[in-house]
Amino acid sequence: MVDKHVLMGSGSINKALAWLAAPAIIGLVIQTLYGLVDSIFVGQGLGDDGVIGLAALAIAFPVSHVLLSVAAGVGVGGSSYISRGFGASDSERVKKGIGNMVIMAILAGIVCTILGLTFLDPVLKIFGATETNLPFAHDYMYWIILGCTFQILTVTLNAIVMAEGNSFYSMGMYTISSVTNIILDYVFIFEFGWGIQGAAIATIISQMLSVCILIFYMYKVSKLKFDLKWIRFDKTAFWEIGKVGVSEFLREGALVIMFIIVIWNVNKYGDDSAIAVYGLINRIFGFVIIPAMGVVQGMIPLTGFNYGSKNYDRVRKILKTASIWAVAISFVLGALTYIFTAELFSLFITDTSLIDEAVIAYWIADLSIPVVAFQIVGSAFMQALGKARASFILALIRQFSIVPVLAVIPYFMGLMGVWVAFPIADVIATAITLWFVLNQLKSLKKEEKLHEKYAQETAAVTS
Repeated sequence: MVDKHVLMGSGSINKALAWLAAPAIIGLVIQTLYGLVDSIFVGQGLGDDGVIGLAALAIAFPVSHVLLSVAAGVGVGGSSYISRGFGASDSERVKKGIGNMVIMAILAGIVCTILGLTFLDPVLKIFGATETNLPFAHDYMYWIILGCTFQILTVTLNAIVMAEGNSFYSMGMYTISSVTNIILDYVFIFEFGWGIQGAAIATIISQMLSVCILIFYMYKVSKLKFDLKWIRFDKTAFWEIGKVGVSEFLREGALVIMFIIVIWNVNKYGDDSAIAVYGLINRIFGFVIIPAMGVVQGMIPLTGFNYGSKNYDRVRKILKTASIWAVAISFVLGALTYIFTAELFSLFITDTSLIDEAVIAYWIADLSIPVVAFQIVGSAFMQALGKARASFILALIRQFSIVPVLAVIPYFMGLMGVWVAFPIADVIATAITLWFVLNQLKSLKKEEKLHEKYAQETAAVTS
């Protein structure tokens, strides 16, 4: 613990950031790679229906993200609750928190399954499904929704692992489940011929495996030594978990609105091929930007630790270092995807004319990758300082800045205008983020001067 505190408070920032961020980056990259491989198998395994299958995955993505938003809400709300219990050495609070996290996850899974299966087709149509891709989207999402309780439990139980500080176990769990998913994808799609349903069934089985691995952790690895007696409803714990979790649900859920609006525009000016291209752009963009998200997961505790220690100069240096890391990594990965764009898209689709269209769309839509990386860092910086309102605004700004742009540009440019809207919206969002960050740095300077003045006055009185 001493070494950890030295590293956090006075050691090399680069070393501390690497130590904190590496497991998160590796885990996130592995999960994102699974998504890319899943799309490759669907695109190649469905033969002539490959493009429609990819379009269906693009339609299913925001529906899946709704489920992820629910899971994130339970996980973040519960993690916040039990982390405070860890900090206060309050074992009863931790036990109540874990028990009620499990209750909430199971209840959320049951509700999502019932509502999802009841209203699946109408929801898919709202999210942009067409007559041609609706059957494929339905077949995929039917199984995903049927097993969504395992997805929610995976995120919830993993939040407990992370709250204990065991990020490497979490990384190992995601590695095993993702590799299993990829293997089952191949077997179910190519060997069994189950098509897009095979991809969904592989996902559910891998999530069931994740839950098993996490339950093993709770019983055998964790210092807590989980007991089923902890699973008892507690009104206070349940309410506090839900209260914090709902903001995370709204934050993640806001992405769904952007997805719907974009898909509506793509449907208006394009066809299933355009929707498939949008889905692939999303997948590749996610892979490029994921390391930046891993960097901020390391930056947040490092910044919070030093801000709490009143080490203001180090806080500024952490922001600078994390920004350089995130932007540089995103720039390098983005440059590689630009160089090999055609080769990347050829992994998913075989139609050369569609590949040419996809390459141009990607070059335009993801032109602003480095500035998006800074936007992510800026939002996380506010979160680390406890500026909840500013963090919430910046987390949503990229999603909602694209709405007015999409209302104007595609009207004049058609489908090309949809792709052009992305870098314009990203520049707007980053400019707003920069304004927030600069103002916060000014406030930090004032706070530092007040702290120094107070320290000097205190020293004078004691001497």
